Amino acid sequence: MANSPKIRQNVRIVLCSLLLSGFLLFSCAPSLKYYAKVDEYLLNQEFDSAWHLSRKKNKAFDKLNAVIYYLDEGILAHFACRYSESNQSLAKAESIMDKLHTKSISKHITSFIINDNTIPYRGEDFESALVNLFMAMNYVGLGSLEDALVEARKVDNKLNILNARYEYDKKNVYREDAFIRFLMGVLYEAEGEINDAYISYRKAKDIYKNDYSKNYGVSSPVFLIENLLTLSQELDFHEEFRDIQNEYNDVLFINPIEKKSLAEIFFIHYNGLGPVKVEAFFPVPMPDNYVVKIAYPELKKRRYRISKSKIYLENLSTSCSYIFETELMEDIASIAVMNLKNRINRIKAKAIVRATTKYLAAKQA
Repeated sequence: MANSPKIRQNVRIVLCSLLLSGFLLFSCAPSLKYYAKVDEYLLNQEFDSAWHLSRKKNKAFDKLNAVIYYLDEGILAHFACRYSESNQSLAKAESIMDKLHTKSISKHITSFIINDNTIPYRGEDFESALVNLFMAMNYVGLGSLEDALVEARKVDNKLNILNARYEYDKKNVYREDAFIRFLMGVLYEAEGEINDAYISYRKAKDIYKNDYSKNYGVSSPVFLIENLLTLSQELDFHEEFRDIQNEYNDVLFINPIEKKSLAEIFFIHYNGLGPVKVEAFFPVPMPDNYVVKIAYPELKKRRYRISKSKIYLENLSTSCSYIFETELMEDIASIAVMNLKNRINRIKAKAIVRATTKYLAAKQA
């Protein structure tokens, strides 16, 4: 993993690689041709064209897929730097998600695995959290850090509510979001709230270490640890400073005074392709040896060629040049695949019982 280099004269560069374009194609599509055209526009960096196409396709989405439509429209507007329009679409998606989540989960839980097209799509847990992530980044683009923090803080409460719906021993694999915690730290630090920034960075580090590394193969980026070291020193958290240094002894410490003399540039690279949802089956043998197939949705990752990006900068005054590499912070494709697989495994037993009951009832009729 590459270190986050510094330009000592004026600026500190922080490069983040997020597999975020995976936000698209998680669910049923109006047509494969539509998403193929969206991919083409995105590949050619014609983001405004992709956004306009999504708006034209409004009628192709029925009421069951309203959430999908507004998620697509919102993320494409974000890519096109239409931050206000993006927030409007994402707010609509969030409103529909919230309304659908208030309905009986027991009513929907078996329908989800038996026939995914019979109930309105209410979004995966991580999609609900990502709505607020993108709304936060939209507010950053609009220059409103305070509103960005409001959106980031919503994730805390939202994940607590979502996970409270599951039984104690059947909690969702996606319980926290490391990148959102990191973003909160950055926003707090920009606002001068360094104690809150330290707490957010610390939580992000713990999530990367205990969750993301194990489940998604994503470790703490170097610049997150640098920020933790700097703030722990500034806050006189000497014991925490020593613990972090001992755990990450190859990470450079930046003195708080020195850091304040530097500007920071955050470069976020949206990289990758969204996974495609396909139909899969698992067999259920009946008491009379007849085998019933139960259909369920499954996400398949799509390959892409770019693993990371590099930024080349040149100081025109000194003719010195610098090369910076991104570090992966959020693999949404992996989160999506594991989240869905985890949820299917959690409700598979209920689906088997329901299928068996229906088969036996039909046979006796």
